[in-house]
Amino acid sequence: MHELPATEDLIKTLDEESAKKNISEIKEVHLVIGELSSYIGECVQMYFDLLSEGHTCERAKLVFTYKKARFKCLSCGHEFDHDRDFTCPSCGGEGRLIKGTGKEFLISKLVYDDAVS
Repeated sequence: MHELPATEDLIKTLDEESAKKNISEIKEVHLVIGELSSYIGECVQMYFDLLSEGHTCERAKLVFTYKKARFKCLSCGHEFDHDRDFTCPSCGGEGRLIKGTGKEFLISKLVYDDAVS
């Protein structure tokens, strides 16, 4: 259910970007969702379809990219993607979460029509 306020904020951000750049219609919104963010793309899509009516992003296609959390080995310093456990694939040492990774919920790209004159 936390996707609802996130999607409302997304549409607000898209409205602000449309006004700033004088965009007539947003065609695609590329979103990055981190595996630890607990956002579910299907829920974001459902709320987006309901809430975007009447906005420049009304007919926009949402394109989701899911990003894994990153870990750093405490023994050798190797950085690696989370994959079932926290063991370093290089040396077998213990990995720790790199702060901020895997929690993303952000716009990575917008595709839109030319600005309105």
